[in-house]
Amino acid sequence: MPTQLLKSKLFFALLCCASLMLFGCSTLMKELSNNLTQWQMLDQKALDNPIQAVGGDGIVFTPGPDSKFFNRKQLARADAETLVSYYSPIFVQQRVNTQAQKYPYPQEYDMIGQAHLKVDSDGKLKSYVSGEPKVYVIMKKLKIDEAEHTQLTYTAWYPAHPRMKAIDLSYADIDSCVVRITLDQENVPLFFETIAACGCFHKVFVEKWLEDAAQQTFGPPEKGKKFSIEKSLKDSIDWEVGGVIDEPKDSPRRPVVFLKAGDHKVLGMGSAARLKVPTNADQHKYVMNSYADLYSIPVDNSDKTSAFFDMDNGGKVRGAERKKEKFFLSFVGVDSAGQPRADDQIKMHFDESTWGDPSIYSKYLRLPPGTLNPVKQVGANLN
Repeated sequence: MPTQLLKSKLFFALLCCASLMLFGCSTLMKELSNNLTQWQMLDQKALDNPIQAVGGDGIVFTPGPDSKFFNRKQLARADAETLVSYYSPIFVQQRVNTQAQKYPYPQEYDMIGQAHLKVDSDGKLKSYVSGEPKVYVIMKKLKIDEAEHTQLTYTAWYPAHPRMKAIDLSYADIDSCVVRITLDQENVPLFFETIAACGCFHKVFVEKWLEDAAQQTFGPPEKGKKFSIEKSLKDSIDWEVGGVIDEPKDSPRRPVVFLKAGDHKVLGMGSAARLKVPTNADQHKYVMNSYADLYSIPVDNSDKTSAFFDMDNGGKVRGAERKKEKFFLSFVGVDSAGQPRADDQIKMHFDESTWGDPSIYSKYLRLPPGTLNPVKQVGANLN
């Protein structure tokens, strides 16, 4: 190991230990989260010219032409296949001249693709992403606040997270964008979440009518917050609401997700209800596959199949380790930081909470009574 790198690692380890002693673990985690996960977000005006909003050049990944628009009553009767199709996201991917960057990288690193498996030179299975655009979908029903909800999760995989700066702990093979939509009892969205499959960069976007209800219930935003639905927590990392989705409550549409080139951070989100894609925009249709397909992928040049994830190692994507990030954040207790993993293995906010935990919404958001369980609202009104 080079002497300079060894010194850097030792210095970081000592710095982490000193910070933990001085400020405590929760305070340190909050500061790290604020510094790493907050950036300027695009507002709803980005929908008027999405290509201009991402810098003047971009790719629009779509699930195909818009289907018939449904109202709330029709959505309440819709089956699972219809809901998955109806809410499938549009991705507006920023495009830059990758060869003109300080650290050039292949253009295809900003193209979502298909999950593959191969055997590397050491005889180990290695995951990789290439080929035509695909998005992998999970549809599940679960109890949240004692009421049944449907959640739709869409995962797009990229070939890599390229090097973006001199000290970039995250650059490695395979990157991702995960979009999750939580529906109410009539299959209308309550909120949308975005996250990388490693658990990084979690953000939540809420319907405007829900933010309005939170403001009416709780008043103005808490100190240091932008939205009334955001909650300040003393001993936990606060959730960041990235924005509100402004669309008709009785006729919701699929989300539009804006993504940065290179590190694939989410830059904003809106509704297709007001999206205006230029006629000359570079559009690519993606195919939707079941997320279950990721557990049985053909191995190149073989008659065998295996999982995209190493199921003997916490469901982590094979060969997608971020060795430097893993080392540095191990000092604050994070497991294999930065490495993408299977949806049911994702942990958020430096492993403080679990992506699949249905109790997280009530804990991290100021939700008006009855948001998740209308029966409780009726009971509150009777009392």
